Amino acid sequence: MISFSKEQSILKMGDVTIGGQPGEHPTVLFGTVFYGKKYREPIPEVLDEARRFIRAQEEMSRLTGNPGIVDIFIDSTERIEPRISLVLEEVPGPRPISLDIPETEVRQAALKYAAEAGLSGRVILNSFNLGATEDELAALGEHPPGTAVLLGYNPRDFSADGRVEMIDTGAGYLEKGLMSYAEEFGIGNILLDTGATPFDHNAAETLRAIPVMKNKWGLPTGCAIHNTVESWLWMKGYRKEHRAEYLTCDAGSNALPVVMGGDFCVYGPIRNAGSVFPVVAMVDKFVAEGAEDYFGVTSSEDHPRRKLE
Repeated sequence: MISFSKEQSILKMGDVTIGGQPGEHPTVLFGTVFYGKKYREPIPEVLDEARRFIRAQEEMSRLTGNPGIVDIFIDSTERIEPRISLVLEEVPGPRPISLDIPETEVRQAALKYAAEAGLSGRVILNSFNLGATEDELAALGEHPPGTAVLLGYNPRDFSADGRVEMIDTGAGYLEKGLMSYAEEFGIGNILLDTGATPFDHNAAETLRAIPVMKNKWGLPTGCAIHNTVESWLWMKGYRKEHRAEYLTCDAGSNALPVVMGGDFCVYGPIRNAGSVFPVVAMVDKFVAEGAEDYFGVTSSEDHPRRKLE
């Protein structure tokens, strides 16, 4: 069981509460929608499928108590408005939305769009990372999102300390650390992502960095550990004929950040919500029970420990 000597911040993102000591609040789960070739064209049947996946995640959230956030993959400027609009039609009014945007130019355009649409407060930028250009930094200063995920990925140093350095100092990639920029821009809520790396690239440090970061900053911390499973070379071959077994590993990997004291998991395709939420809810119950027994931590009323007897 883990408890932190550093005071742990509890953040409110719309109707989602995140952070605190392990066992205090449910693990928040981010499911990604619109990732893949099939979503490149706005085909009605494909969009209807996306809606069903979003609703299914919301239903699993209702059942377990684990908040579900839709992580919207956007790979071009022309897809910003239609994809955000579709998700907003499907999620509860106060629910934040996560913008997963690989290209810096598209991130800049999305920040501007969100500000003009009055959505900045609901936006989680996933993520603010070493690839930020001067133009992107300017856009963040002009149109800060309500929440930003600071990504600790440091290609020069995969250790936990290297990931901390990326957030703390910029690790030589930026003039200063991601944390300093986020504070300068007035970003209200900050989440820390330890930056999942493949096996044989210090994958375990992805997990070890979770308690290290929480003990340093006291901020909600997590990762997308499913990326480690997805990049596993042996599994890439094995899953061709054993898809069910692969999906078991993929869903089960999300237990690992939780037992390390993490507050959120970016679990990959939203279509996997049905298998991921029960796994994380189960681990939340283990963690919360231990936290109460050992450290006197009281779980929130919406926690799986309370909801799922």
